[in-house]
Amino acid sequence: MCELMGLCFAAPVSADFSIREFAKRDEQNADGWGLAWYPDRSAAIVKEPISWRASKHTQFLADYHAIRSALYIAHVRHKTVGGDATHADTHPFTRELDGRDYCFAHNGTLLDLSVDGRAARYHPLGHTDSERAFCQLLDALSRRNGNLRDEDGWQWLAEYLQMLNRHGRLNCLLSDGEALFCYRDTAGYKNLTWRAVDVYGPEVRRFEDSEVQIDLDGQSSNHGVLVASNPLSSAGWENFRPGELIVLRGGELQFSSHGNAGVGKAPQPRGGLT
Repeated sequence: MCELMGLCFAAPVSADFSIREFAKRDEQNADGWGLAWYPDRSAAIVKEPISWRASKHTQFLADYHAIRSALYIAHVRHKTVGGDATHADTHPFTRELDGRDYCFAHNGTLLDLSVDGRAARYHPLGHTDSERAFCQLLDALSRRNGNLRDEDGWQWLAEYLQMLNRHGRLNCLLSDGEALFCYRDTAGYKNLTWRAVDVYGPEVRRFEDSEVQIDLDGQSSNHGVLVASNPLSSAGWENFRPGELIVLRGGELQFSSHGNAGVGKAPQPRGGLT
């Protein structure tokens, strides 16, 4: 089974935030791992079609604290579609649209995704249903001549993901470098959870069973939201509702397709998430 993790903070945090705890889950997800972040407007990705524990890159990422971003997407994979695990089939995937780097990771399986080659701007490099779904999503977004910067765009995205979801199982994370879009499968396949975090000054946060260092890079305070397939600690996490899309930007909850009840708390201004 695949697992997802996303981080959205008001200010950049070090890449070792939650990655070590998340990485322990790769024993059942041995077909690949990937980490994407945004040093600036462009996306950076490190990924391999092998187990996290078998990789030499992951120790470098765990120890190299110069990697900082306000947005991260991580994925560990157990393949269900495609042949031998390849780099091209490993999540996350990226494509550029209208001067923005979009990044996408998915768990679940989608069937019968057809691509109209005459109209398609985006084409898969690999053989996964996940990358094909990502290409179809960006094709639809480009034809819409819109963006994902306001509630109209977010509602459109929720409806489009629900349409894709009719082809199978779909939990996914998407980012355009400014926001993190998080969607849970309509039938409740597996799980997707979130937790708000406030940090006051440089400090070590302990999530019960793991110690997490947040490097604020000179900032006196920071706040954000973590999203994961399963909680990274024993308390403070809330479940997405089936079929729910939430939008995170600047470390805050901006939108829920299910309204206030969907994530247990209404969207609040800065500082409202605790």
